[in-house]
Amino acid sequence: METSQELQQSFNEIKKQRKNGDLTEREYYKELLKLTKRLLNSLENEDISDKDIKQQIPLMVLFIGDQIDKYKNR
Repeated sequence: METSQELQQSFNEIKKQRKNGDLTEREYYKELLKLTKRLLNSLENEDISDKDIKQQIPLMVLFIGDQIDKYKNR
């Protein structure tokens, strides 16, 4: 399980690489997907409060629903 600091560092590096032109848009997208997988692995076993869960669910539902809709239409 990675720490939030490690994930944030990776996120910052990916954004920096894109800004510097080291990543194409497609490569940037793929790196963000890989980071999302790493984040999910870390969050899966996280001890999170019910309050925080309630706040996160709408964001997850929106993101997942939007991604599935776009995937379906491609």
